[in-house]
Amino acid sequence: MLGRFGSPGAIFGRAVWELAAYCNATTAADLRRGPDLVAAGHELAEVRKLGLSVLVRGGPGFPRALEEMPDPPLLIYLRGTLPSGPMLAMVGARRPSSRARHVARELAAALAADGVIIVSGLAYGIDAAAHEGALSVGGRTVAVLASGLERPTPVGNRGLAARILAGQGAWISEYPPGQKYLPFHFPERNRLISGLARAALVVEARERSGTLWTAQHALDQGRDLGVVPGPTDSDLCRGSNALLRTAHPILDAEDLRVLVGVIAARKAARPDQRELEFPESMPGRVLAELRDGPRGADELVRTLGLPADRLAAVLLDLELAGRIAREGARVVLLR
Repeated sequence: MLGRFGSPGAIFGRAVWELAAYCNATTAADLRRGPDLVAAGHELAEVRKLGLSVLVRGGPGFPRALEEMPDPPLLIYLRGTLPSGPMLAMVGARRPSSRARHVARELAAALAADGVIIVSGLAYGIDAAAHEGALSVGGRTVAVLASGLERPTPVGNRGLAARILAGQGAWISEYPPGQKYLPFHFPERNRLISGLARAALVVEARERSGTLWTAQHALDQGRDLGVVPGPTDSDLCRGSNALLRTAHPILDAEDLRVLVGVIAARKAARPDQRELEFPESMPGRVLAELRDGPRGADELVRTLGLPADRLAAVLLDLELAGRIAREGARVVLLR
């Protein structure tokens, strides 16, 4: 309707036959009558009483990443401060293995220490581990809820939710205050988790896990999808391992930095300090080697002791970031 008529104000009051092409007859009749400003006023008063904000699509503060989604929300409710910067969605099982819980926490901590904002759903298991990992290093994290923001759920994670706000993070939801979570809210909520982020990471998921909804949303939204491989004989990993057919395997924090683009982002922000910040990283080692002059790829493999396929991936990332160029068989440092 917005695509056809241009704005919400232009939708209200139109003839039912015009609206019926986009919705059922009951909704068309409601829209024909116009907005219920009394009910809207009551809802806005409740929002203000609770200390929440309302961000409207196309308005100030609404996340650009959500506007670019195929099915963005018309508005979101916000509590706290929505951080700016690269975001990573981290999701997985509600009852994960201890291995997966540890991996999620450590990867979240590593990326949050780099300034990446961790986005998840405040659920038990991997979601909670991701939020905890970010907070453990003083990082920022965002919880996307499947209900109203006046009482975050699950109840057992309300202490964690409070710490997210204290750490200059945020809660967001597209559901108004007083709305309890319903089963269909979770796949709807999951599209916002992946939609906010540059990339999504699945840590562990069973074959029929709801986590797979988030993975599919990420792919539909054009986001990069990473998966932490798990034991092939474990039912806990059957769903996430199956995603490896189309997703990037994430073996360590360095893989995840490349997926999110934090390495390239830091270079662009502080090109003269990039190698000092990550002196032991593969990109940093390659750039340091090229300071003395152009090198061939085979020479870099021998000098740095990197596998050829791994070096090729690093060189591609550096080339896309504008740090190197290829001149025939040689690799040249640009800046």
